[in-house]
Amino acid sequence: GADGEALREVSLAVEAGEVVSVAGRNGAGKSTLALAAAGLLPRVVRARARGSVRVGERIALADGRAGEPVLAGLVLADPATGLSGARASVREEVAFGLENLGVARAAMDPRIDAALDALGIGELADRPPEQLSGGEQQRVAIAAAVAMAAPLFVLDEASAELDPPTTRKLAELLPRLATHGIAVLAADHAPAILRAGTRTLVLDAGSVAAELDPASALDHPALAALPAEPVAWRPIRSVPAPSIELLDVTYRYPGGTEALRGVRLSIDPGEAVAIVGQNGSGKSTLAKLLVGLLRPTGGRVLVDGREPDGRVEMAAARSTGLLLQDPREQLFGRTVEAAVAFGPRNLGLPAGQVDALVDSALATTGLAARRTSNPHDLDHAARKLAALAGVLAMDPGLYLLDEPTTGQDRPGLARAQATIAALRAAGRTIVAITHDLDLARRSFDRVVELRAGEVVADGPPGAAASKSAPQGG
Repeated sequence: GADGEALREVSLAVEAGEVVSVAGRNGAGKSTLALAAAGLLPRVVRARARGSVRVGERIALADGRAGEPVLAGLVLADPATGLSGARASVREEVAFGLENLGVARAAMDPRIDAALDALGIGELADRPPEQLSGGEQQRVAIAAAVAMAAPLFVLDEASAELDPPTTRKLAELLPRLATHGIAVLAADHAPAILRAGTRTLVLDAGSVAAELDPASALDHPALAALPAEPVAWRPIRSVPAPSIELLDVTYRYPGGTEALRGVRLSIDPGEAVAIVGQNGSGKSTLAKLLVGLLRPTGGRVLVDGREPDGRVEMAAARSTGLLLQDPREQLFGRTVEAAVAFGPRNLGLPAGQVDALVDSALATTGLAARRTSNPHDLDHAARKLAALAGVLAMDPGLYLLDEPTTGQDRPGLARAQATIAALRAAGRTIVAITHDLDLARRSFDRVVELRAGEVVADGPPGAAASKSAPQGG
């Protein structure tokens, strides 16, 4: 159903024991290349294809027709695509692929232990996967793929939900996998992942622009930031920005996991605050408490000085926009336009105002040309933009943005920064949950760092305790 070709005459060979990274802007064809390499085109993902794909001795694509199934470990940007959803613990989740391969139990346990250790998630082994943060779930998905020890390991933006230290850990893991004779193909924006390759394929508009050593590839013109486009967003509704206060807030999930402990935090109307911290530090839980999706186990959450009740929550729903970590959870409608209009229509706004809000949101996020596309046919980064457009279209007084730059390339990062600047200029309150420390430094005057559910730093960007390098690029 696409208007043009996602890939054009791409030829690539990855040898056993080699790591090849793939770079390119969003829409360059990286995800399609990953799916083709893993043998999913057109066997699983519908597409018109030409050419051939061979993995080992198996022909996955021959003259445009699906051939033999191949064994490949595949990790996509969305953690949910790598989890079965049918296992009660992380350990069982990592075992799922091995069970499907018929691996003997005696051989299974050492492989599971090694994969959990490689991703640093041994302490999560008995936790239910659905209670983990997005970044923790992604580490489980990677561990499950690693445990399978397939001859081919394919990653497509696997670092999108990871914090910078975990991204570096993944980059260090890839060459170690290659030493066991595994062929590794890793498409990503993160410089650490791209530098892990022995060479880097640069894609541009579906074609191979260059094949270079990783250091040179990062400076290729096809990866450069585009000239900044003017951000079209402007306030249309007159909505007051609320104040928020957390007083000794604790939150404990069923099963006993304590996500937040004794958090004290005050946010003034019109203030822009970035919440940073490693995967599992409690950031997303904090966002859900702020909007009333969760109730604290202990302490108090005050919105404009009042604890949420039915009346306060209804008022908050009309003046608060929440961008969830997983955009699929808030995209309703068969077209991008319908999904973006869902919020303002449910607020009962006049039709003319809804149209103006939707047009402004689509222009701001660069999705005006995709308004008739199905939002679930977009790639992960574009789905995130569609969800953000839905929040912008509500024109709320308070923005709670959970990882607003997930999977964005350099032009996308520049657009996100410009959008936040426009919201700040309009006096909106912004709370952004982010791993992108460069975004926190550039776009926010105040940064709050969480560690193991506690506030460990609160002040100007330089006061944040984390010294990790930004993940953008």
